[in-house]
Amino acid sequence: MQTKHLTRYLYLFTVFFLSIIKSSAQTESAAFKVVAYQKYNTMQHFNPNAYAYIDQLIYKLINPNSDGELQLLPNTLSDLNLLKKNKAGYKNVKLLIGIGGAKKNSQHFSTMAASPASRSKFVTNIIEFCLQHELNGADIDWEYPQSSNDKTNAVALFKELHNAFTKNGLFLTAAVTYTPDQVRFAKRIEKYVHQINLMVYEPMEGLNTFQEQIDFAMNLIHKEKLNLKKLILGLPFYGKSLSENKTIAYNKIIKSKELGKIDRSKLDYLDINETKSNVINMKLNGLAGIMFWELGFDTTVNTSSSLLRGINSVLK
Repeated sequence: MQTKHLTRYLYLFTVFFLSIIKSSAQTESAAFKVVAYQKYNTMQHFNPNAYAYIDQLIYKLINPNSDGELQLLPNTLSDLNLLKKNKAGYKNVKLLIGIGGAKKNSQHFSTMAASPASRSKFVTNIIEFCLQHELNGADIDWEYPQSSNDKTNAVALFKELHNAFTKNGLFLTAAVTYTPDQVRFAKRIEKYVHQINLMVYEPMEGLNTFQEQIDFAMNLIHKEKLNLKKLILGLPFYGKSLSENKTIAYNKIIKSKELGKIDRSKLDYLDINETKSNVINMKLNGLAGIMFWELGFDTTVNTSSSLLRGINSVLK
């Protein structure tokens, strides 16, 4: 009789212990975020099923004017309405507006941030835009504050954004590149944002492949002691020619591969297994999640070649 009781107790203890492990694993998995950027000019490829695989969608873009006013594209509002309509069944997914970006998209940040009046107007306009269009927040992509004055003004801007976003229950993120200078800048603003999106897919002199860039960034963020609980590491959903300055969307790479027209020795990109391996490494290193540029470059999410689907499979 005692043996039966002991066996039952051991069984119950084992079930309880395993349930704790399972619950902990599920909590940890849920905490690791998947963040997708969706650019305006690939909206024709947007698949609503993608919402089932992500935690945040950042639609690009709006640009700031030097006086703090906002520049919208002709299709910005219609795109956002479509994204909101398709998100109806995925209330836990955050929808953010992306502000700024490469080259001319960031040309007015410096002047705007240097003026307290323009900063204030910009913050007010972003808050009003998010609330009016029922967005969860915004992603600020200033590429890049270089001078000492720019960095000081950028910190002031993020501090004002932080205060306003907190009061209104909105989510604030910052897109930053992974050069040592900009990673140190990210350290200065991380307390004012919910999340840092580190654009590790951007080229850097001396690093020839995406994997070299990722390895460099992983070492640097540990060296500079960035807050890993706020850090989202960016991966490319595109490839680049090793001989000329050209990029190609991942879905086009797969199509060329299927037709036997791809020469891997001349093209650098992360295939589905390399992408999975990097995601696992990020999770094991304690990062908050993975983001990618950009959703419109992926293959259809219900196909075996989809990078987004592959990411989801390893997180499960």
